[in-house]
Amino acid sequence: MFQPGKQNADEDNLLLAQVAVGNEQAFNQIYHKTNKNIYNAVMAYVKNEHTAIELVQQVYIKFWNNRKKLKDVRSLKDYLFIIARNLTLDHFKKVTIETAFFAELTSRENYPVNSIDERIEQIEYDKLLMNALQQLPPQQREAWLLVNEHELSYAEVAVKMNISKLTVKRHLELGRKSVRGYLKSHIYTIVTVPFVVISTIFFR
Repeated sequence: MFQPGKQNADEDNLLLAQVAVGNEQAFNQIYHKTNKNIYNAVMAYVKNEHTAIELVQQVYIKFWNNRKKLKDVRSLKDYLFIIARNLTLDHFKKVTIETAFFAELTSRENYPVNSIDERIEQIEYDKLLMNALQQLPPQQREAWLLVNEHELSYAEVAVKMNISKLTVKRHLELGRKSVRGYLKSHIYTIVTVPFVVISTIFFR
């Protein structure tokens, strides 16, 4: 008796065996056969086309990189969906961590530093911010420091740097963007004490 489900499973197992030994053609067949369903599953959670496409790409990159382990896989569909689920969860964890991190940075100046833990956090943040500022072009760094450290107005900075207020504004916009990007990229290399607590609260 014809059993399409069994036939599909047999085809999947054959493709898995071929990918396991590095057959790129078999990998491409699996990709074209499954990527639409994986995309739809991811999209149902992230609700963002760009993010979904990026996560689907990561799914198949991980699938290929783990190809030597495929001999133990019993269901291609389940295996791909598990990878997609885990990567999607990691994505949401990262977004939550980044949101909490930047909320912490934004509110940092609104309360005094009292405890030892808070003092350690302030020191680590100051070091990270200083490193970020060192990456800026000289004029962006100077504009940043004059406005944020010396509390000068745009007009005062323009006179001091002999540039227009519009140029001051542009330097600050570019500088803030670069500093934010630097801080974001170093979230996981310098983890402060309260940040560890935040992670524990969200993900235990």
